[in-house]
Amino acid sequence: QRAGFCGPPGARAPAATAGMVASFGNLKTEAGLKELNSFLASHAYVDGGASATQTDFDLFAQTTASALGAFPHVQRWYQHLRALKASFPFRQWPRNTAAAAAAGAPAAAGGGDRGGKDQARLEGLLPNAEMGKVCTRFPPEPSGYLHIGHAKAAMLNNHYARHYKGKLILRFDDTNPSKEKEEFEESIKADLAKLKVFPDKVTHTSDHFEKLIQMMEKLIKDGKAYVDDTEVDKMRQERDAGVESCRRGTPVDENLRLWKEMLAGSAEGLKCCVRGKLDMQSKNKCLRDPVFFRCKTDTPHHKTGTKYKAYPTYDFACPCVDAMEGVTHALRTIEYKDRDEMYKWVLEATGSRHVELVEFSKTQFSHTILSKRKLTWFVENGHVEGWNDPRFPTVQGVLRRGMTVEGLSEFVMTQGMSKATNLMEWDKIWAINKQTIDPIVPRYVAVGRENAVLLKLDGPAQPSCIKDKKHPKNDELGERLIIQSNEVWVEQEDAAAMEPGEQVTLMHWGNCFVDKINKDAKGVVTGMEGRLNLAGNVKDTKKKIHWVSKLDQQVTPVILREFDHLVTKPKIEDDDDIANIINPCSIAETPAIGDPSLKLLPKGTRMQLERRGYFIVDSMAFPPGAPMVLVKIPDGKAKDMAMASKVDVKKLQGARGEKGGKSEGAKKDGGAAPAPAAKAEAKVEAKAKAKAK
Repeated sequence: QRAGFCGPPGARAPAATAGMVASFGNLKTEAGLKELNSFLASHAYVDGGASATQTDFDLFAQTTASALGAFPHVQRWYQHLRALKASFPFRQWPRNTAAAAAAGAPAAAGGGDRGGKDQARLEGLLPNAEMGKVCTRFPPEPSGYLHIGHAKAAMLNNHYARHYKGKLILRFDDTNPSKEKEEFEESIKADLAKLKVFPDKVTHTSDHFEKLIQMMEKLIKDGKAYVDDTEVDKMRQERDAGVESCRRGTPVDENLRLWKEMLAGSAEGLKCCVRGKLDMQSKNKCLRDPVFFRCKTDTPHHKTGTKYKAYPTYDFACPCVDAMEGVTHALRTIEYKDRDEMYKWVLEATGSRHVELVEFSKTQFSHTILSKRKLTWFVENGHVEGWNDPRFPTVQGVLRRGMTVEGLSEFVMTQGMSKATNLMEWDKIWAINKQTIDPIVPRYVAVGRENAVLLKLDGPAQPSCIKDKKHPKNDELGERLIIQSNEVWVEQEDAAAMEPGEQVTLMHWGNCFVDKINKDAKGVVTGMEGRLNLAGNVKDTKKKIHWVSKLDQQVTPVILREFDHLVTKPKIEDDDDIANIINPCSIAETPAIGDPSLKLLPKGTRMQLERRGYFIVDSMAFPPGAPMVLVKIPDGKAKDMAMASKVDVKKLQGARGEKGGKSEGAKKDGGAAPAPAAKAEAKVEAKAKAKAK
């Protein structure tokens, strides 16, 4: 037997990789399944390691779910692998556990390694990282809701903490009481839980206020900081010109006196701030005596109340608290690069321990606002429903629009720790999400109510029911009820394309001949008559159409809601007046006649409406008579399914236009032209097919 095999007596150890299937015999037979079951009684995976490998999935493809009832260990293994395939549809699994170890692959959710040219390199990027000793932190300010940029930072910090078997700290940077609320803290915790990011410890910068005050006082005594009462605008001008403040040479005793006034929040103290004495001639203007402490007395702190009158700035508190809390690696977006020297200066000046700085690119999407201040403006002025509006880039917003945590995680992993910052389109993330949901969401039907056409058939005199799969390739989703009748609703778009006498296929029913088509003076189809031809071959028809039986009391009234970009400008600048670039038509709605089964679906259910696309239940059909609201989930494609959308998907996804022309964002802003939506979709699908082979 193979060295290290510890299966039960009589069980045969599998040969390495290529011989694996043969070693268990034919898995279509009882004998082969019995051997595999015996081995899996003491192993999680067929290679005997701690994570799944491609060998598991090779065997999985040879196994039939319906034959596993007598083999509980194979059944457990099979169900686990099926869940992995659904959660990580594009993951490239290593060929064996040795390959996984050699690649430094983490035992991430579900195990396995990431690979492929479209996956970013994540390992080997933390300098001086030691297994079991890495500590990362995610330090949001509790002044708003998490957006997709925060999600990337949180997931990357979590990834490295778990990979190195270390610790992740969630630290609320609560140093500005005028902006912060308990409400935001709670929402951030809830959003992280949705993202499956569970910190080992939750802290607040305010936990360390006393220590930070002591540290600042020592800097003042050491002559490394001074109190400045220069007026704000003048201070800004002096820093820009590299001119030293007249207070820079103030004696230590006077600085300490003013420092006490600041701590007391006196009238004199309120005019002052504390500045670090760095380098006023530095070409890096961030190093020109930055502000490290300032007074805030207008709003009580949501945790400490009115106890403190002076608060540290992020530039001073962050490095100090990182060192105090044992952070080994501080992951920051590349926009903080100019502040790296300041971070290091604070650590050295305060005698704090070393912390490694690691940068990654800032998340920037076309037609997307990530500024909390500007997002708050939309909320406060009633241009959106709230922070969870599906048009918002907040975690709650994108999840409400149908993004999955698995899809978001896969996207973040493809970005990795790259430092290249460019203006991305949304097509790739939605294409990844589509690949995540397509194998696991049920199929239903809805017909647009406007000008819907009634097709009269020689069908059953009384409505009758049949059952059909909810998903053509996923039996695990079960079946749905389809009601047939002698009158059915079809789309105006489909009816207008038919010719009298033409044979078409009614999906999930069979063929029929369209004998008569009635139109009004404008050419709009007003009704049709036809005959069923259930013996006909569906391959003989060019048109396969969806339909809903005319059952006024049973059908589900539906609103199909689509969203466009919230703003009309691809790249948002700091000085843009948001009021001038609001998209006045960012919501489009289509009333529809829905499948009766839709009534049973709870809020948050994702589905595919056949020939329309993917949707998520935003509100149920309750109370009775109220329409169900379904929000369309973008799929990353640059063209619609059979039914045309009311929102131009090319503009929505940022795909290239006619014959390779660059996107609007690339043309106007000089950025790199994003990959077209069709290309992103093709790449994702190609990877999935390659994996299947």
